Amino acid sequence: MRRKCSIIFCISLIFATCTNSENLENDPIAKHPDCKKDVQVLQNMCEIRDEDLGNNWAILDCIDSLPDDKQISESCDNHVWKFKLEVTKQDVFLDQAKEICGDDVKVCSEEENSEPGHFLACLVEKKHETKSLQCGKFLSQVENIIFSDYRIISTFMNACDKDISKLKCGKTRKSPDAHHSQGGTIQCLSENMEEVEASCKKEILTIAELQADDYHLDRALYLACKNDREEFCPRVQPGDGRVYKCLMKNKMSVSQTCQEQLVRRQQLISQDFKVDGGLVKACKEEIKHFSCRKGVDKDGKQTVKLAQILLCLEGKVRDGEDMGGKEIGGVCINEMREIRRELMEDYSISPELVANCAAEIEHFCAATKTQRNGKTIHCLMKAAMDQSAENQKLAVNSAKSSFSKGCESALDQLVKETQVLSDWQADPVLEDACDEVVAAACDPKQGSDAVMSCLMEQLSKGSDRMTTQCSEVLMQVHYFLAREILIDEHLYKSCNKDAVKVCNGAPNWHQTDKDPRNQLVFPCLVRNLYADDYGEDDEDTDGKKNDENEPKLSEECTQEVERTLRQRAMSVQLHPEIEEDCRNFLHTFCTTHTKPGEELGCLQENFKSLEGDCQKTVSKYTRIEAKNPFLHPIISKACSNLIERKCGLEAKAQDGSGVMECLVRHKMEHALGSKGAMNTKCRTVVEQWQILTLQDWRFSFKFKEACKDDIREHCTEPRPKKKQDVIECLVLAVASDTAEEEKHRIKKACRAELKFELLQKHSNVKLDPVLEEACGADIEKFCEKEIGEDGGLECLKSKGHDNLSRKCKKVLFQEEKEEAEDNDIDFALMRGCKREIKEHCADEDAKNVLQCLKDFSDDSNFDLKCLKVIGKRIIQHAKDYRLNPSLADSCKRDIPKFCGDVLNKINKGDEEFYEGHVIACLKQKAIQKHSKLSDQCRKEIMNILSDSAKIVDADPVLEQNCPNSLAICRNKPNVDTGMKINECLKEMFEKKTLVDGELCNKHLAQIIEGTGADIHADPVLHNACAVDLRKFCRDVPQGEGRMFGCLVSVSREEKFSLEPECKTVLTKRIEMYDLAVKVAPLESAQELIQSVMKSPHRNYLVSTGMMFLGMVFVFGLCFGRVTKRLRNEIKNR
Repeated sequence: MRRKCSIIFCISLIFATCTNSENLENDPIAKHPDCKKDVQVLQNMCEIRDEDLGNNWAILDCIDSLPDDKQISESCDNHVWKFKLEVTKQDVFLDQAKEICGDDVKVCSEEENSEPGHFLACLVEKKHETKSLQCGKFLSQVENIIFSDYRIISTFMNACDKDISKLKCGKTRKSPDAHHSQGGTIQCLSENMEEVEASCKKEILTIAELQADDYHLDRALYLACKNDREEFCPRVQPGDGRVYKCLMKNKMSVSQTCQEQLVRRQQLISQDFKVDGGLVKACKEEIKHFSCRKGVDKDGKQTVKLAQILLCLEGKVRDGEDMGGKEIGGVCINEMREIRRELMEDYSISPELVANCAAEIEHFCAATKTQRNGKTIHCLMKAAMDQSAENQKLAVNSAKSSFSKGCESALDQLVKETQVLSDWQADPVLEDACDEVVAAACDPKQGSDAVMSCLMEQLSKGSDRMTTQCSEVLMQVHYFLAREILIDEHLYKSCNKDAVKVCNGAPNWHQTDKDPRNQLVFPCLVRNLYADDYGEDDEDTDGKKNDENEPKLSEECTQEVERTLRQRAMSVQLHPEIEEDCRNFLHTFCTTHTKPGEELGCLQENFKSLEGDCQKTVSKYTRIEAKNPFLHPIISKACSNLIERKCGLEAKAQDGSGVMECLVRHKMEHALGSKGAMNTKCRTVVEQWQILTLQDWRFSFKFKEACKDDIREHCTEPRPKKKQDVIECLVLAVASDTAEEEKHRIKKACRAELKFELLQKHSNVKLDPVLEEACGADIEKFCEKEIGEDGGLECLKSKGHDNLSRKCKKVLFQEEKEEAEDNDIDFALMRGCKREIKEHCADEDAKNVLQCLKDFSDDSNFDLKCLKVIGKRIIQHAKDYRLNPSLADSCKRDIPKFCGDVLNKINKGDEEFYEGHVIACLKQKAIQKHSKLSDQCRKEIMNILSDSAKIVDADPVLEQNCPNSLAICRNKPNVDTGMKINECLKEMFEKKTLVDGELCNKHLAQIIEGTGADIHADPVLHNACAVDLRKFCRDVPQGEGRMFGCLVSVSREEKFSLEPECKTVLTKRIEMYDLAVKVAPLESAQELIQSVMKSPHRNYLVSTGMMFLGMVFVFGLCFGRVTKRLRNEIKNR
């Protein structure tokens, strides 16, 4: 130490004579505030005398001799660094060097006129070339005081002087094997790159580029990773960045200090791609050929960011471009893959994330910020998604997100750079979470982008192979992919021509960052997915069709767009357009709908409550789903098995609308709980879809396609939007053409779809909004315990009109009338009698199906369920002749002629429902011995009499006039059928025990008299005498009591003998008949007079009668005299 001090002392004497040293000597290091405490320690360690504390050279010599484990403070080190820099720049020792070295200074003659500090630094570097021993010794002493490598580092020092002082990054200690003196200084600056000025940053990156090939040149990295290199990379030869690459592969395993230096290095690489020697070497030709350094943001410092190089190369790979016939090298592609994974592993190597997400990391991800395995990045992704969902709960104008737009943009950029969509293994968290799913359900051999697509398919289908952890990570990744409208390779290649042709897309339209207009290409492809939909809003098209030559998407592109939409349908968060337009409504209606696909489904359920852009956006996506239910994740998941089993042909043919119709038909054809019925969940979502389609007729794709031209032509002023209104318009047009027997204006295909829509409407109250509104209270009142699949529709029909509210029974009557006029839309009949219709009535006209079924209903193997439905319809139709189209048509002249008084009475009472009274009037006319009804009308009435004999509820007048007597019969044991109840009432009539008064007696008498008119009206008698009728009366024509009279005549002939049962029943019927005629005489004079007086034509009838009587009287007077004269003449003979 003393030797050194003596040398320094000599040098200090020289300095004392040097005017240049005055300023430096007047500022002792020992007295500077940054070094006071350090010098106190150094004084003891180096045995410095008190009088030498003012000697800066003694302090410098002490610092230089400190062992490796001893260091001065950063602030003092920074001050010493500035002191040495000033000594170097001021050439304090240059004159002494020239004097001592003499001619030896010629070894640096090229630096003689260079900037200050270079000449002396050159002499120190070349001290071994000097001949003078004294010169060499002097330069060796100077070497410890100045920056001897100043020639190399002067540009760096000049550019970074201010930043070094500001950040206190000056470091004076140099390791023995370091190639320059500023390793520690550069390390400190590179760790604070975001605070460094541009000129300094450029110099740091330039030095880092020089270090790229050999990690030894990066002093801090070399020292921190020296032991790790021996442990993990012992056989790796230095050079070409091989050691650095090996350390990066083992980044998660190396020591903490080595990890920190690797991160610092990665941060530099993200700022300047040339700092990554491996990438530069592997992709040198590609970068040059594709001019990836041109036209990119160089940040004003002549360096190109890694992200821009990656995006350029990725774009060329995606586009399938080559280099003059030579493909992009596999080495380059592998190098990019490794870099992508590095970026996804550690957020801290992405300057944008560090700068923009610092607050978010502290707030949301404090527990993971020290982990370098990608968890912090996914923590930020999850926080962004959660914040997006939270913002849905706030009003648009008042939403205050604690997750900044800057951080979200930085995450967007990272996802774009790393191309996770095309390389799922670039994301270590995704790989770890989904590795098992990939092994079980996907084929990695098809490519990384195919794996990502496979994973989303498994998620959208609700596959059993999909795990919760994998699904969560997938949703996080796709949340950002959707926002950047990133296009995967398959979609881009399949739709490249379509994007240019249909959407005027520019080349490289997938690169949305280069041209914001490119972001509109994918939404354009979505709009044109099914180009046969005319107009975004049909009400604004003024009935004009789209140009028939309008371009449509190719089949290949359609499949890829559908796939993308199917994957994004898992959440509105993957549909930025929906999320943005519907934020308020999502909060209002859908806060509890959090499972995949539920949010859009919730918006659809509340469609009529949506407004403005939200309703338009939801409408657009709903119309797309109408064409392809596979884009509806809830339907495709809930009904996947059924689609595979029952709708396989449509699915294989890619006929999405056919699949949806198949599901609806299957739901309607198979009752809940029956064999082959769809599960409850599938049934529920299909029903929800049916209800949704009521809001807009375009939501029913097949109906829209079949009927859009007819709707455009016939449903105008204004054009209806709700499907219910459109159906009503088309039904009126069809009914008008049918009534006037004109050629149908509505096309056959549309009429078929219209019938299917009507069938759906009649299957459930929920699918008939008008009926649901009118009868909601009535259903709740009368059918609460009988609400089945149809929502209480059949229950309502079974109730008497008198029980229902006026509004309900009016709407319900129209419902019943529609079904009566077209049996094909009678849901209960079509489902309950499907087998019987197929077997017996397949070729029958729609209005005759019910009658056809009735004709076969006596078959021994006739389905009991169908028989029950037929019975219900017979009861319904008995309430009003207008519900029996065949009767109404056959009796259209007879009703006003013979039952006009009934019609007048009901109409005067302001009633619209006849409740069986018109049919009762016709029955009374039909049972007369010489009925005046037309043959066709009388035949229809006889059928009704026969029906009501079997089904007592088919006679509403009987229900009205004999309620108490009916109750008595129904309560009797073994009286459980309509025929038995009828027999019970007849016996009570015969025994005169009816308890309901004269009207009941008279009505029962008329029922019994019906037997005299037609034996088929009495099924008990007809069944008992079936053999005798064939034996004795087979040639007797039906009607007007002929067959009954035949049996009576045979019973009175001694030579003929009836079957015992027939004879017994017939005897009782004769006795009843005689009694009935007394109670209700057939065509009595009194009834004749009453009928004439009640007739609207009574004046005409009375005057005509009087004229007839007058003519008879005059004729009698005239011809009476002639007769008298003749008789007198005969007497006189």
